[in-house]
Amino acid sequence: CSSDLGSARLLVGNALFNMAGAQTSEVDAVLKGFLTEFPTVIGFVVINADGIPTKWHESMPYERAVIYAALMSDFVSNCKKVLKDLASGPPETRSVESELANIRIRTKEGTELICVTYTEYTFVVVQNCTGKPWVQDEEGG
Repeated sequence: CSSDLGSARLLVGNALFNMAGAQTSEVDAVLKGFLTEFPTVIGFVVINADGIPTKWHESMPYERAVIYAALMSDFVSNCKKVLKDLASGPPETRSVESELANIRIRTKEGTELICVTYTEYTFVVVQNCTGKPWVQDEEGG
């Protein structure tokens, strides 16, 4: 998709960084702004360090948010381990750049999953990359 992941990462990173101490209305306002700025987003889940969904898109059923949280938090954790193993040199010489910043997964159906990690939160975005209006299936996903 053609969305600017860099500005999205900054916007979401700021929201996630402030989530622990912020009022719910502040976090909701940032997420609403995110959805307005990126109209191709058809779903999202904010996952805490324990793999529990703390926020999710209004059109996503809770059960679906839990599934995304469980699977994607495990996937992101494994990606971090693989990246760490692939980085060259001893651990004390590794740079911050070798840490996982985001993951993008494209599906045959034309959706893209974007995972952004920031402090103890992971933000998973489901994006429509077909260029056509998105129609959800009966299961809500």
